[in-house]
Amino acid sequence: MKRLEVYVPAGEAPVIRRAASVLRERTGEAVRLRQVLGFAREADGPPSAANIFAMPEAPSHVSERLWENAMAQIHRDRKDRRLGRLRKSPL
Repeated sequence: MKRLEVYVPAGEAPVIRRAASVLRERTGEAVRLRQVLGFAREADGPPSAANIFAMPEAPSHVSERLWENAMAQIHRDRKDRRLGRLRKSPL
């Protein structure tokens, strides 16, 4: 929650107070008001790692090409014996 101070016409103050009161709750009325105001739909808890890193839209041709280049470099590096050798840990 975050406290806000707003300036509104005096006649509209009760409406704003009521809306703020509704938005603080987790009722059906609050859900409907959030939809009307354009709030993003709330998840059923914190987002999962899959949801955080998911790409909701298809990547552009440029990003797709960057991805392919990066994956090709990783594939080449895995085959390079100098990069894939075991190293002594300083621990």
